[in-house]
Amino acid sequence: MTAITVTPNPFTLVPYDVAEIISLLEEAAALAGIPSGVDIALTVDEELFAPLTGHMSDVVDGRVVLWISGGNFEDNKRPCRFSAAQARVDLSVMMLRAKDRLSEDFAAAPLDAQLLRGERAAWDTYAAGRARRRGIDVRRPRQLYDFRLQHGFTNVADAAFERCWQAERVTWQGIREICKETGAADRGPSKVPVDLLRRK
Repeated sequence: MTAITVTPNPFTLVPYDVAEIISLLEEAAALAGIPSGVDIALTVDEELFAPLTGHMSDVVDGRVVLWISGGNFEDNKRPCRFSAAQARVDLSVMMLRAKDRLSEDFAAAPLDAQLLRGERAAWDTYAAGRARRRGIDVRRPRQLYDFRLQHGFTNVADAAFERCWQAERVTWQGIREICKETGAADRGPSKVPVDLLRRK
């Protein structure tokens, strides 16, 4: 039996509902094919709102461990209000990446905080493309722009994006090869989420 926990519980700074988020997590886990019995823990930093957004998907001791900024769940038209549609997109991408981490294909991948920016952008694109084909309302232009920011505004980068976006199976080694191809392997690590920096 899978145990799903959300922190904080309850929310005190924003009117987010833990039960609703757990329901969306269950939906995203099913979409990604997370095996039954794999526990899932999500931390939502309710102090962080746009533009301080971001999320991480890791697997620690066999558990799916997720972190996300409260701003990722925010309704763009109603500040500090929960958007189930936006949460569905982000949680689906996060769960697909977590499912990758549970496979041998990504066994050598470092934790999210240690990924290079290009590696993260390529992996996110791989997950977002799969989410879109599974009926999740992922915005392709936004994903392409985020990819280009890390891999360059070139024909080589655009071709690499298409491979990530269309792929049904990519390995960690494949992600690294894409970064070498576009030159993104020479860039630094991903930006560590603000809350991790604040609490060290």
